[in-house]
Amino acid sequence: MKNVLAVDIGGTHFRTGLFDEQGRRLLVLEGDTDRAAGRDWMLGQIAARCRDLTAQTDAPVKACGLSFGGPVDFRGQRVTSVHSSGWKGFELGNWMQQTLGIPCQLDNDANAGALGEYHYGAGRGAKLMVYITISTGIGSGIVYEGKLLRGKDYMAGEIGHIPVSDSGARCSCGGRGCLECFSSGGAIETRAREWAARRPEHVARMVELSGGPEITAKGLMQAAAEGEAAASHILRETTRWLARGLLMVIRLLNPDVIVLGGGVAQSGAILLGSLHTFLDELASPTITYSTEIVTAALGNYSPLYGAAAMGLEIP
Repeated sequence: MKNVLAVDIGGTHFRTGLFDEQGRRLLVLEGDTDRAAGRDWMLGQIAARCRDLTAQTDAPVKACGLSFGGPVDFRGQRVTSVHSSGWKGFELGNWMQQTLGIPCQLDNDANAGALGEYHYGAGRGAKLMVYITISTGIGSGIVYEGKLLRGKDYMAGEIGHIPVSDSGARCSCGGRGCLECFSSGGAIETRAREWAARRPEHVARMVELSGGPEITAKGLMQAAAEGEAAASHILRETTRWLARGLLMVIRLLNPDVIVLGGGVAQSGAILLGSLHTFLDELASPTITYSTEIVTAALGNYSPLYGAAAMGLEIP
């Protein structure tokens, strides 16, 4: 029996886990990401926790999979993130391999989340599954018959950066009108700030649920679930654009299932209900589909399970 290590580095939280050969989670250590402390602080935390987990098992640890919350050059096993200072160009996969002395493989959190849900979550049994993570940004991973579809330039699945409008704010990718600008957690919070500036009397419940003074996507979704008018309006705007993006995926790939992960998707029924309303409005009577749309079964742990799956794939 051999085990694998799994690492998930996110902008808010990070996790390290120990998994067995069947992908069962044995141990997990979690922490809050200190962005101000920088890359070296995070590397020290990850290395120490991986060694701690390794020391807690008698079984040999054969490999490590890493999920990173940002753009990754899979071929070069390096981070290409422009979201967090200090990471751009860093060969994280090679660094982990040298530090731990075992083979390691790095990918972005959307691809990792897709593998996690495909093997252990809501995508089990599907031939073709699309995983979409909706958090600060929007990312996606496509799994066909157990393998990630990466594309010629390893860019397959960038649904968040499909332009769905000629207008809109400038996206983090440098483009304009991207789906991420309309339906991400960041977009939700931007709309909430605009409401607060224009009609502060309408956002009190959102502020309260967010722990104030800034409105969070989570707080807004909770307010929408309670029926709060302004939050419900923002939710409808968000899901109207998201429905357009999902319909593109359905028409292009016709997957068995689309799994929605990330913090925004954890609102569950309130998101799905609004989303299906707009999908029904956009529906064509002559182009029907049976693709299921569900929320992630593994919640916040989808990328960690996917990192474990990557580790298990290493010979």
